[in-house]
Amino acid sequence: MLRVTVGIPTFNEEENISNLLKSLVADTPKDFIISEVLVSDDSSDNTPEIVDKFAQNNSLNIKVMHHSGRRGAAEAWKEIFEKSIGDIIVLCDGDVIVGKNCLRELVGSIQGKTGLCASNPTPVQMEGLVGRASTFISNWLRSVRKIRLSQYTTMGRALSIRSDIAKKITIPTDIIAIDLYLQCKVLEQKIEVLYNDNALVYFRPANNMSDFTSQVIRAIKGHKQIRDYVTKFKIDLSPSDALIEIIRNIMSNPWGAISLIACCVLVPFYRFKLQNINSAKWHTAESTKSIDYTQLKFSSYF
Repeated sequence: MLRVTVGIPTFNEEENISNLLKSLVADTPKDFIISEVLVSDDSSDNTPEIVDKFAQNNSLNIKVMHHSGRRGAAEAWKEIFEKSIGDIIVLCDGDVIVGKNCLRELVGSIQGKTGLCASNPTPVQMEGLVGRASTFISNWLRSVRKIRLSQYTTMGRALSIRSDIAKKITIPTDIIAIDLYLQCKVLEQKIEVLYNDNALVYFRPANNMSDFTSQVIRAIKGHKQIRDYVTKFKIDLSPSDALIEIIRNIMSNPWGAISLIACCVLVPFYRFKLQNINSAKWHTAESTKSIDYTQLKFSSYF
């Protein structure tokens, strides 16, 4: 039977980590085995203690690899790749929860020439100016992912990858867009990358200007870092496709578009409040760390 490793990089995820683990328990299919859940943790809060307590009362084989200093997500992914015993690795951010059948969709997509499957990150909680702007961006990203493979396809909130492929890849610690870098390194091995719109993973979008500004700047810097790969593999999103999807999203969500314009006008002001912006570990979003689960449709999980 197929063995699966679930890898979770964590940094101060005490507000959400137990709910992520609950969703993994609820979503575990019977047609494959979750051999292990590897939590690569840099937290200075109670995240490792919460995970340990959860492990004592559940059947998941959870292993916490705690480190006293913050290493960054690239190092966490590297540790998970190296220590994995599964045939397939499913990576999940610590501040998400997996949707119903998400694991089956991600694992089942790894077959034939496909070596990496990207999930469908779905935002919840859309209140306020920033929340609406963040949600508009997320919905636009989904619409362009559905068109074809591009530099926007793979998001690290959840993805699956063949273990043998992952073990050949080392992600530099200064890379910001580690998910998109991983996508490019898979393509470099002449392995296909797939987007699965049915692999839903829920997250809370940025809901204050500091976190929104951080994500915008990180996205810009991250895409600059992988620009040569994007050109090499011809996965640029064409301006015409980008514009068409922007117009479609404006028509379906005009208030989100107006909110996005207003937030972008404010970005230069908030940028000067952020420090160490040249580091891949520079800013941790606080407004994305917990989800109001009453807004989700799969309350039967809990």
